[in-house]
Amino acid sequence: MRRKTRIIQISGLRGILMVLFIASCLAAGFIAFPAIVAMRLWNMAASYFAIPAINIYQGLLLWAIVAISGFIINDRKKFLVAFKAPDRLSDEEMKKVLERVKLHSQAQALNSMILKSTNTVEKENKAEDKSENKKENV
Repeated sequence: MRRKTRIIQISGLRGILMVLFIASCLAAGFIAFPAIVAMRLWNMAASYFAIPAINIYQGLLLWAIVAISGFIINDRKKFLVAFKAPDRLSDEEMKKVLERVKLHSQAQALNSMILKSTNTVEKENKAEDKSENKKENV
């Protein structure tokens, strides 16, 4: 447990009003204002280009698209989306992969042989049972 943990205590109507005020300021600053700016910029571009004008809700969607795209394509070391060509395998790695493939194919061949042999044994057992049943019936 952390030693210098701070606990925020909200008490009374004054505390609830303070939380509501802080939440509304954060919403206005990080959601509403950028949405209005995106709407105004889009509508300004609509006066020069043949694109339709948008309202505040569409401006909010445009801002959400821009914000999410910014989070996806960021400059940190860990990218959420990265495009990279895979490196080629070295000769040793390629030999290991080919050995694994050969072993796997051999194991599959053995499994299919075992399955075929069990199927033939089962067929022989069924044939013997039928012949015994016929002898008993006669």
